[in-house]
Amino acid sequence: MSAGNGREAGQRQVELEAVDQDDLETCSLVLSAVGIPHVIDPDRGVLLVREADAPAAAGHIHAFREENKNWPAPPDHGPAAPAGGDPPTLLAIGSLAVFYLLTGPWTVHNPWFTIGAIDSRAILVHHQWWRLVTALTLHADLVHLLGNCIIGGFMVHLLCQTVGHGTGWLLLIGTGAAGNLLNIILRGQEHHSVGFSTAVFAAIGCFSSLQAGTGRRSAIRQMLLSLGAGAALLALLGTGGERTDLGAHLFGFLSGLAAGFLVRLLGLLRMAPDRSLQSLLFLLAQTVPVACWLLAWRQGSVP
Repeated sequence: MSAGNGREAGQRQVELEAVDQDDLETCSLVLSAVGIPHVIDPDRGVLLVREADAPAAAGHIHAFREENKNWPAPPDHGPAAPAGGDPPTLLAIGSLAVFYLLTGPWTVHNPWFTIGAIDSRAILVHHQWWRLVTALTLHADLVHLLGNCIIGGFMVHLLCQTVGHGTGWLLLIGTGAAGNLLNIILRGQEHHSVGFSTAVFAAIGCFSSLQAGTGRRSAIRQMLLSLGAGAALLALLGTGGERTDLGAHLFGFLSGLAAGFLVRLLGLLRMAPDRSLQSLLFLLAQTVPVACWLLAWRQGSVP
């Protein structure tokens, strides 16, 4: 804005220039709000005010522009998601279904479950720690598998859109294993279980923790959406029976909450748009269950 001299109706007036037509109308609203008489000259893109009112008019317009120079704020879409809709993430979710075709359902003599399922005695007494990860890739039956792939896929998508697909899958494996470990330690009795749902509830916890820290109104809706996915998964699997492990779900959720807090605290969200880094982390995440299964087949048995 700049000022110059002019005359209208025999009165000495000052011109206040605007950037464009929208700015001209905005400045007119500002002066109207504070009761300063003025005239709009749209042809020249200026406001005409009395000389005596010019300092106050310029001050109000300047103050308004300073207070609103960053408004409206640019839309907060969160960290940029990897381009292409996270195809590696979708591929990884699909691999659970492919793996089920290889392992089949949970039966007493199924060797995959004998060496790979959660077995509290084998883990805590005989140190078969790989089971904390391999159990995430096993499913008791087709309903168990579909629930984790469909609803779990939805939650994995949300998490990976927020933190990046590589970081997201490392979090899923780490928090899923942590949830399984806490479950068998705190349960205090012999326990067997399988399923990716521990990681799904960890994703729900992690995503909820991340959304809670944004302070945005839309985050509440997103958080409720994730919690609704957890309720839907529980409804699909039921609340009892060998397919459903409520303890693992609870400790997976709590592990996810803690992980989400650490992600925000450590500033790891800044890594989400880095596609090269996310691809590297994704490959690292996929090698973990493969390595655990190789270890399971080499050393695994229940003494």
